[in-house]
Amino acid sequence: MKLVEVLALPTFKEAKVVAGHHNLANVVQSVNLMDAPDIIHYLNQGQLLLTTAYSIKNNPVALIELVQQMSEQGCAALGLKTKRYIEEIPEEVITEANERNFPIIELPLHYSLGEMLTEALSGILKERTEELNYALSIHREFTDIVISGGGLTNVINSLSSILDVPVILLNTRLEIMASSKDIDREAFFSVYKYIHDITNQEQINQYKVLTLPLNDTTSEYKQFSLYPIHTTNQQKGYVVILGTSLKQQYSSLLAVEQAANVISFEFMRLHAIEQQSRRLKNEFFSDLVDGIIATEEEIINRGKIYTIDKSLQYICITCKLDQLNQIELEKHSLKAEKKIHSQRDLIYDLLDTVLIKQLENSILFTKGDIFAILVGFEFYNETIEQEVLEMVRQTQLDMIQTSNISLSFGISNFAENIKDIPVTYKEAVEALRLGYRENEEAFIKTYRTKELTELLKSIPSQKLKEFYKSTLKELAYPEDKEKQDLVQTLSCFLNNNCQISETAKSMYIHRNTVIYRIKKCEDILGRDLKSADETLRLRISFLLKSILL
Repeated sequence: MKLVEVLALPTFKEAKVVAGHHNLANVVQSVNLMDAPDIIHYLNQGQLLLTTAYSIKNNPVALIELVQQMSEQGCAALGLKTKRYIEEIPEEVITEANERNFPIIELPLHYSLGEMLTEALSGILKERTEELNYALSIHREFTDIVISGGGLTNVINSLSSILDVPVILLNTRLEIMASSKDIDREAFFSVYKYIHDITNQEQINQYKVLTLPLNDTTSEYKQFSLYPIHTTNQQKGYVVILGTSLKQQYSSLLAVEQAANVISFEFMRLHAIEQQSRRLKNEFFSDLVDGIIATEEEIINRGKIYTIDKSLQYICITCKLDQLNQIELEKHSLKAEKKIHSQRDLIYDLLDTVLIKQLENSILFTKGDIFAILVGFEFYNETIEQEVLEMVRQTQLDMIQTSNISLSFGISNFAENIKDIPVTYKEAVEALRLGYRENEEAFIKTYRTKELTELLKSIPSQKLKEFYKSTLKELAYPEDKEKQDLVQTLSCFLNNNCQISETAKSMYIHRNTVIYRIKKCEDILGRDLKSADETLRLRISFLLKSILL
């Protein structure tokens, strides 16, 4: 209830405003009486204080301090009854109140403070009751729209009719979910850009009135309001009201609040449906990549809903969130788990929005803590591979810049047959694991068939050392110049396919020197270097040398 409306009540009609005339629109949320000098400790924001000033009647300084403290605390006004304990309100008190634009009301003598308190509270209660009835009516109207299948667009149109201004609903990614019929999309562009900038700079958790910067004079929507939509402590979007501030139109703000409540419940319902659909999809693809769905016919029949096409060549892209904080998870398990779930939902939505929409014939699913994307191509080649890599790289960069989320990616080879989709998933996961084994972060690894050196690295180091030493014997770790020359000649001899002349040419030595050194190597090793098995064994040993030494 506004102060000016309180002053219109019968017991206040003869009251006189002596200071703070410009703030008579202050909202009076409650009324209090003063009977002690320390009343300021018991006053609340938006409160009207009624007093005879008996406890400070001979202390004008205390009255000035009361005005100062009430103004700072956001109280609505001070009502003083004169001609009893103070003859008139001191001039210095009125001056202080005017400087602060804080209303002081001189109360009539022939009504008791109790009568004035009762009437003011009754007026406030009546207004609150009317507001509650209005809120219930509006809530019922919006709820009926949703229950009857009208959807979010009809809720927004109804809200726009009530407010008589254009209204738009945005989700957390600032995508337009619904808009009223009278919206000017071109004029809204400046507003949308400003919303994007300001939501990146700060978290808007409550109703906020915004104005476009002065340099933007083209948009007809110079002033607009944002009302955040929350569900279970998570922000899900904004109601954007294009037009004047609603702060002076409490009934309009109530309508927005009720619309936000209904939209919040609708978001929760849609989220539950989406989660169920996502769970069924994850279960199907988990069975597929685990090899449980074995036949091509079953893959096609069950995968039809997900648009799996047997004529396409498929690759798999896997990604994972870097650096999950296990310590935080252990110390604050419930809080951290909620944060991780929320972050995973955000990653899923971002991948679905950014990457999936760029890649035709793509399917996103999750398996454990891994996000996986199957992508189908009519013909997969090196050019397309580079295009995919660039898309993944850009998505990775966008994630870090916009959401501070670090992801690593693994990319498989392509599969000719849909029955080989499990192989592509395993390859993509293996590419991820290889990157993490190399202690990398924010990487993109493409799976390649393992080279011989990679296969050898998978054998325990001790076994490799034993093989290396037993094969090369005295030449394994040569210390003197003669044995070093023998090792160099033997290596060159093997690299030249055991050709004496070619070895001599590459080393710029006489062929007889090569023959002599090779004979010497055969004596030391006790092996016939004309044998293919022996030369293979030696080649592997020289390959091990680069790994072990």
